[in-house]
Amino acid sequence: MKIKLKRYFNSSVLVNPGKAKNLYEKLKKILKLEKEVVLDFSGIKATTFVFLFVLFTNLWKEYGKDLKSKLAINNAPENLVNQIMYLKKNYKELNEKFSGNQQSFAISYLG
Repeated sequence: MKIKLKRYFNSSVLVNPGKAKNLYEKLKKILKLEKEVVLDFSGIKATTFVFLFVLFTNLWKEYGKDLKSKLAINNAPENLVNQIMYLKKNYKELNEKFSGNQQSFAISYLG
């Protein structure tokens, strides 16, 4: 199955971590039924590190090394691929740092 992210989100900018979490949940359901999913980044002009962090750390936690055979990324610009590779290399350390701040961030954000 191919998911064209620009069409899926109706946007060329991927920034919302809530939308990243929703995409993760959708991918999790699809991957139970499909052998492979292709994320097509054509037309995506910008992403935030937080969006990528939420999406990919959840996928790596769920699928580990099997993710490589289940998920393909197409039409991603080099800087996006570099960010994903950085996350892949450092996601455990980053997850520990961000997880400790998550609750205090939510409290301060919600006021």
